[in-house]
Amino acid sequence: MLSFSIRLFRPWYVLLALCVSVFGFLGCDSTQSQRINSLTQADPDEQRNRASKRLALASVYFEQEQNEVAQQEVRAALLIDPSYAQAYSLLGLIHQRAQAPELAEQSFEQALKLASSLPSRPAELADVQHNYAWFLCQQNRFEQAQTQFARALSQPGYAQAGKTWMALGLCQIRAGKLVQARNSLGQALAHDAQNPLALYELASLDFQEGNPRRAHGFLSPLNASANASAQSLWLGIRLARALALEPEMQSLSALLQRKFPDSAQARLLAQKNFDQP
Repeated sequence: MLSFSIRLFRPWYVLLALCVSVFGFLGCDSTQSQRINSLTQADPDEQRNRASKRLALASVYFEQEQNEVAQQEVRAALLIDPSYAQAYSLLGLIHQRAQAPELAEQSFEQALKLASSLPSRPAELADVQHNYAWFLCQQNRFEQAQTQFARALSQPGYAQAGKTWMALGLCQIRAGKLVQARNSLGQALAHDAQNPLALYELASLDFQEGNPRRAHGFLSPLNASANASAQSLWLGIRLARALALEPEMQSLSALLQRKFPDSAQARLLAQKNFDQP
């Protein structure tokens, strides 16, 4: 973040000289901004650009789970641009994480109100609807969540549809709607064939439903990639065991122990507790 040092104790005549040279004896009172506004046209994007820089900082702090600092940066963004819908949307996520659902919902509702008044920015509205839908899902308000996810996906030019299909699939799993979840996860893979979370969740669904071979087809590419996690390797071990693929089971076990030696899955492997997910 840039910092500016200002010398506060300049002689009064220096300040007067600055006013004269810049404004041509117009003075240094509050009327100058009005005069400037009447004579020049402001950059319509300047306010949003300045606010977006503060919101970008807020997002970084939010990802680092520094909620208080993130909230301060959101506040700074909104002081610059009170109509910034995405700032309210992030504020909703911050309150959601802080277990303050009422404040979160108020923030999301304000974000929706602002974003809906900007028909030229459908992608911004879709982002807000996605975040609000995820909040509703976490509150077990599944029908309302489904509605907001669908609205996000219907926005023209929405570039994050794969992310929204993924979140919808996870929400449907939470709601126990496994057939619909499978379709949504498939849509997420259609947007990104290497989506690690979609591959893992589809494999997990198949394994739970007694189809380890199909689950193996989803999971093998994931575990052969750099995106393999302790969870995916453990599921792969359990699948290889169910399919009597001993060499693969040993290979995945060695990989789990090497890459994630302190994980809960590595402890389950050491205990040979293959019934635990």
